[in-house]
Amino acid sequence: MADITLEIQNTKNGKTEEVVISKIKEMISNGMLKPGDRLPAERKMALDFGVGRAQVREALHKLEFYGIIKTLPQSGSVINGLDINTLDGLIGDVLNLQDYDFYSLVESRFILEVNTIKLCAERWNKDDMKNLEKAHDNFVKYFDTPDRVSHDFAFHRAIAEASHNPVFKAMLMIIIPDILSVYQKDRICAPNPMVISEHEEMLQAIKDRNAKRAGEIMSKHLQGVVDFARQKLENL
Repeated sequence: MADITLEIQNTKNGKTEEVVISKIKEMISNGMLKPGDRLPAERKMALDFGVGRAQVREALHKLEFYGIIKTLPQSGSVINGLDINTLDGLIGDVLNLQDYDFYSLVESRFILEVNTIKLCAERWNKDDMKNLEKAHDNFVKYFDTPDRVSHDFAFHRAIAEASHNPVFKAMLMIIIPDILSVYQKDRICAPNPMVISEHEEMLQAIKDRNAKRAGEIMSKHLQGVVDFARQKLENL
């Protein structure tokens, strides 16, 4: 396994996960990482790269979704056995994804989440419901704190997990962090009690296994963000 000791410099001018992906691409290109090499643990990469573990995890989610790395049970992540040129091209495609406009990301999220919650309502099991209720309770608990945004994301992630469609979940894990970064920059994540009510309505529709109703609530829940993104695009 290659020894990774590089540090990522200040990332104020770019997204942290994008810099992580770029550094991994660079190490593959110069031979420091080869197909079949195992990546260090997230903790070590965060320390060596000078970033948070959450940002390392986001980068790895994107690389895994596009088949650049694979995660083995109890063995960590390894570089897929593709030739160097293919790996280099794939990572370039992932980096290009970062340049998609905000409206395209929001529109994709809308389509994905409306359909994901319908599957969730049809497929959830007892463990899923426990996770959903816990995620909702945490969102309410931390509603008046800066952690509200991450717990909001956790609730939507729990819905995706309960859909039992790993592709939907992976796609949401890729695009939602980028969307949330715009939310925070434009300060559109201010506390809104209506969000709690909508989460409660979604949870009830899921419990009732009412897929149609769940989809309608999710559509209403996300419509404001879609409208905001459309306006933002038109004002460019």
